[in-house]
Amino acid sequence: MKTKLMTAGITLGSGMLVSMTPAAFAIEGALGRPISGATIMPYAGVVPPLPGFAVAVGETYYDGSIGGSRMVPVGQNLTLGIDLKASFTPITALYIWNTGTTNWNFASAFSLPIAWLEADAIITLGPRTGHVRDSTFGLFDVAFIPVSASYHFSQTEHLALNFTIWAPSGEYDPSRLANLSMNTWTFIPGVAYTKIFPEANVELSGSWATTFDTENKATDYQNGILSDLELMAVKRFKNGLGVGVVSSWIHQITDDQGTTADTLNGFRGRAFGVGPALTYSTHVGKSHLDFNARWVHEFENKNYVEGNMFMLNATLKF
Repeated sequence: MKTKLMTAGITLGSGMLVSMTPAAFAIEGALGRPISGATIMPYAGVVPPLPGFAVAVGETYYDGSIGGSRMVPVGQNLTLGIDLKASFTPITALYIWNTGTTNWNFASAFSLPIAWLEADAIITLGPRTGHVRDSTFGLFDVAFIPVSASYHFSQTEHLALNFTIWAPSGEYDPSRLANLSMNTWTFIPGVAYTKIFPEANVELSGSWATTFDTENKATDYQNGILSDLELMAVKRFKNGLGVGVVSSWIHQITDDQGTTADTLNGFRGRAFGVGPALTYSTHVGKSHLDFNARWVHEFENKNYVEGNMFMLNATLKF
């Protein structure tokens, strides 16, 4: 079981940084850093004991909209609804530290996300309205996890604490609908728990994170605090394949602040999502390779873009 923990837990490499999957806009644009169901990953509570490097490459595609009956603040624009399409390809490096202990293990990670974004909306400018479509492609805000710490209660029960930082490094123009940055520093403390049932080869994992943004100085808009709760269940088979389900509840704890936010009564939002997931684990020589894929459908969203998220990710542990 110890060897299995060392290898299977490597999916944390993708879990730590797929949790860093970027979003097209801030709450200011009706979509925050977290996307429904994109954070929780297999063995979310595990930093494996085996030290070394891992790399992860992912692709996340999101297609969503918010109805034209809702006013949405996007940069300096006030839109009547919005349609969004976004593709993110994070390239991630992860290092698991050699701690010399079997109870606590630590890892750090860094991600360079490449993004393509397209936004379509009706913009209001005083008494006039007009249809605008905007798109962009390039390097999005970079993200890094200084440390993720995992405590192993036993071979089947694990708890992880992590802290993610987003830097406003991408290109940003407040007059545009589509941007390669949210123009805010974002700080995301989180906790994750994993319980493994070896007899049935079933894993249950959960994660909860809160998102804190600095003020967007270009628009004087302050996003509210977001809570992101996600759950995952996976049944694995001897051939390395796993099938499961992912669920998500994103809830805004505090109102947005600023002149525009006050006009929209705080623009506090929420999002629910659920969908199937697939995993596959194998070896390539002495390296361990993990794949995971999922589709998450959102529903009953409020003041938040509602749509579908598709994700495919591969992690190689050297």
